[in-house]
Amino acid sequence: MRLETPKINLLDSKPCTLVGLATNIVLAIFKLLAGIFGFSYAMIADAIHSFSDCFATGIVYVGIRIGEKPPDKSHPYGHANAEIIAALLVALIILATGVYVGVSSIQLIAHKHFETPATIALAAAATSIVIKEALFRYTLKVGKKNDSPAVVANAWDHRSDAYSSIAALAGILGARLGVQYLDPIAGLVVSAFIIKMSLTLLRPNIGVLMDESPSSAILDKIRTTALEIGGVKAVDSIRAHRLGSSFTVDIEVAVDSSLTVEQGHQVAEGVKSKLLGEVEHVQDVIVHVNPYRPGQSSGKG
Repeated sequence: MRLETPKINLLDSKPCTLVGLATNIVLAIFKLLAGIFGFSYAMIADAIHSFSDCFATGIVYVGIRIGEKPPDKSHPYGHANAEIIAALLVALIILATGVYVGVSSIQLIAHKHFETPATIALAAAATSIVIKEALFRYTLKVGKKNDSPAVVANAWDHRSDAYSSIAALAGILGARLGVQYLDPIAGLVVSAFIIKMSLTLLRPNIGVLMDESPSSAILDKIRTTALEIGGVKAVDSIRAHRLGSSFTVDIEVAVDSSLTVEQGHQVAEGVKSKLLGEVEHVQDVIVHVNPYRPGQSSGKG
C-alpha cells in the first residue's frame, strides 16, 4: 500500500506562523550583520525589531497550539483565549522594542556618534522591505481567514517591520549622501513606528480580556437570526463572550406563556441550532426562555 505524504495547508494558522518564524530568523541575522559591518545603527535597530519579531512569532505559535486544546475539567470553555493572551504579549514585546530602539537612537544623536553606512546596509534595508511586506499580506490573509487575533497581530508586526525598514533605508541613503546624522535619526523614526503599532494592537486585545461586548453588527445578527425561529416573540437580552476567535452566546427569548415546558424547550433548541449554523464564529449558545408579556417590544424594529 502506498503512503501519501500529508498535504500542508499554508493558509492554516500554524504553517503560516512557522513560515514567518523561519523568515524572521534568517532576515534578522542578515540585517544585524549588515548593520554591524555596514556601520549603520538604523539597520542594527531594524535587526533588533526583527529579533523581537522572532520572539513574538514564537509566542503566537505557542498560543495557537494551546488554544487548540479541547475543553477539560479546569477549562470547560476550552483554551481559545490563549490566542488573545499571545496577541497581547506580542503587542507588549513590540512596545518594549520600540522604546529600546528610541532610547538608543537618542543616545547616539546626543553623543554625535555618526558614521557613513556601507552598501550592504542599503541592500539589507531594501531586501527587508520586500520580504516583510510580502509576509504581512500573507499572514494577514491567513489571520482573517481563520479569525485569529494572534495571527492578525503577528501580521501587523510584519508590517511595522516593513515600515521600519523604509525609515532605515531613507536614513542610510541620506547618510551615504553626506548627511550622516540621518542614520540615527532614522533609528528614532523606526522607534516611533514600532511604538505606534504596539499601541494599535494593545487596545482591541485588552478589550477582549475585559469581556468587552462584541460589535453591534454581531449582536444585531444574533438578534435577527433568533427572531426568525417560530415561537420566538421577542429577544429580551443578548450577551456574547469572546473565546479566542469564537463566541459563546447567552440569549433570553420570550415565548407565548401558554406553551408547555416541552414546547418552550423545542423553541430554545431551534434558536440554538440556528445560531450555531448561521452566525459565524459562534461555538456555543445558552438559551433562556421567558414568558412573553402583552405589549412587550419584539426587538424586530
